[in-house]
Amino acid sequence: MRRALAAALLFAPLPAAADITAHYEMGKETLSVEVDDNGDYRAEVPGKVLLLRRGGTEYVAIFQGDKPLVIERKAFLGLAGKMALAGKPPAETDKRPVLVARGAEEQVAGRSGTLWTLKVDTPKGNTLEAVMNADRDLAPVGAVFAGVVDAGLATFAPMIPSPDFAPRLREIFAKGTPLRLVLVEYLKLRSVSKAEIDAARFALPGPVMDPSAFDAAMSAPSSDAEEVPAELPPLP
Repeated sequence: MRRALAAALLFAPLPAAADITAHYEMGKETLSVEVDDNGDYRAEVPGKVLLLRRGGTEYVAIFQGDKPLVIERKAFLGLAGKMALAGKPPAETDKRPVLVARGAEEQVAGRSGTLWTLKVDTPKGNTLEAVMNADRDLAPVGAVFAGVVDAGLATFAPMIPSPDFAPRLREIFAKGTPLRLVLVEYLKLRSVSKAEIDAARFALPGPVMDPSAFDAAMSAPSSDAEEVPAELPPLP
C-alpha cells in the first residue's frame, strides 16, 4: 500500500507536441509514462498502479490481484494525506539549510543530463539524486514528474520539517526530464518511443469509485478480487 501511494504521487498532466512514451527501470519493476498530443497521459507500474488523464480528469488505479480499484486523483490524494497524517502531529520546523549541488554530466539511454543533488545539511541526511535532461521532445514527460512531485509536496506539507525543501526540490524538477532519479524509488530511463499511442490505452480500467468505497476496498483481502481489466493495445 505504501509503495502504491508513493508511486501514484509521481504523475501529473501536460499536453505533448507529439505522442511520446518513456520507459524506465524501477528496481526490479518497470515504469512507463505515455503522453499523447491532446494532453492525455498514462503512467503505469504493471500490475500495481496506474495513473491516467483522459478528457481533462486524472485518475488513479491500484490493483489488488487482477482487480483495478479506480478513483479520481484528487480524491486519492485526499485519502493519502489523511492516512499519512492520522494521529501524527505536524513536523517541527527544521531551519537547517537544504543543500543543492550541480554535479557531472551523465549519459543515460543515449541522452545527456546534468546530475543535481539535494540534501538537508545533517550528518545522516539522505541525498536525493536527479540527472536532468533539457531535450524539448522529452519535456512532456518531465512535466509529468514535476507536476506530481508538486502534488506530493502539497499533500504531505505538514510532514516536511524544512521550509526550504519543497522550493529547492521544485527547482530541480523544473530543469527538465529525469533520466536517473533517486527519490521515492530508484528510476533510470531505459528507452524512448515516439510511436503513435493507441487511444484505447487511455480507457479507464474499471468503474470509478467514491472515496469511501475505495478506502474500504483497499482494506479488503486481495483474494476477494474478481474483475479482470480489458486487454489493451500494446505499449509503444
